[in-house]
Order: sequence, then C-alpha cells, then structure tokens
Amino acid sequence: MINRFIPEELAIAPAYPAGYPPHLILREVSIDGNTSVQIWSPKSDAILLPEEVNLLRSDRLRVEVICSRLVWLLGANCSENDDYLGTNDKLIYQWEDVTYFAAKYGFKPNVIDLLFCPSTIRPIYGSSVQRCGIQLPNTPIQWVMEPACWEIFFLEIKPVVGGFKAEPRSQLLSVIVWTGQPISKTVVDT
Repeated sequence: MINRFIPEELAIAPAYPAGYPPHLILREVSIDGNTSVQIWSPKSDAILLPEEVNLLRSDRLRVEVICSRLVWLLGANCSENDDYLGTNDKLIYQWEDVTYFAAKYGFKPNVIDLLFCPSTIRPIYGSSVQRCGIQLPNTPIQWVMEPACWEIFFLEIKPVVGGFKAEPRSQLLSVIVWTGQPISKTVVDT
C-alpha cells in the first residue's frame, strides 16, 4: 500500500554520472506543503550533451508517473490556445488521453518537464481606448486569479550541430493541472 501520494522513490531524480550536468537544472517541484519532487530540466536554448539526453530520456518514465498521478487526482486542462480559462470544464483524468492530446498535433515527446506555478493575480488587457480625442493607455479589462498549478511540458530532443536541443511543444498547446478554478473579474469603468 502507498502511504504517500508520491512515493519517496519517485521523488528523487537519478544522479548524473559525472558530476553536475552543465546544460541541465535540477529543480525541486512542490507537490504539497510536505512533498516535492526533483525534475531535471534542460536550460533554455542549451545544446545538450549525449549524456544529458540519456539522463532526460531515462528519467521520462518516473516523471510520467508523477504527472499521471497529478492528472488522475485533479484532472488536466488541455487547451489548444492561450484561452485555458474558458476550458476548465473539460478536465481529462487519464494520462493516456493527455498524451493523445499532444500526439493529435503531431507532437512526439521523448522528454517530459514539470513546473509548479504558485497562485498569481494578473491583468488581462484589451485594446487601448480613445476618449475625448485622447488616446488612453492600455488598461486592464479584467483581473484573473490563477490558483497554484503544475504545467506539463512535452519536449522533443532533436539532433543539432554540436549535440542535441530540446524543442518545446507549440506555445499554443497547454497542459495544466490546476489546484482550483481560475477566477476572473471584469473591471468596471467608473
């Protein structure tokens, strides 16, 4: 019987065979107040060494199990655009359906990354307005409170000159596991 949501053996990332990898970051990803997991992530725009690629690929199953447990418990919001706020009613609870979503767009990830994002309050801007012949600065039309979430990134490792590069999924595809529902409020013009 598992007495922890993420068993300890899944929380620890495998060690890099020769010291510390120069093009990877070992991040601690919070799961709850008492649990975090280690995730190897490629540095942005880094050219990866073959040993780094082997580490990422060999760790995929462990990261996939962690992601599948989060999806099973909370559901994943899979969106084809940045408008994930309106799609929270279509939660997916099966990991296979999440990977099908990515594959539907021709994406064949061989590395999975996971990022924890704390609660955020942010503005949504509309177009700038003109009043009394004066162009007013672009002001928020809504404020959104996004609860803490995990974003799942599907990466493809591709050979490039000098090594390998992790290509992220399209910016239009989003896989987010929310801890609650985002709330938005429209700004009332007074």
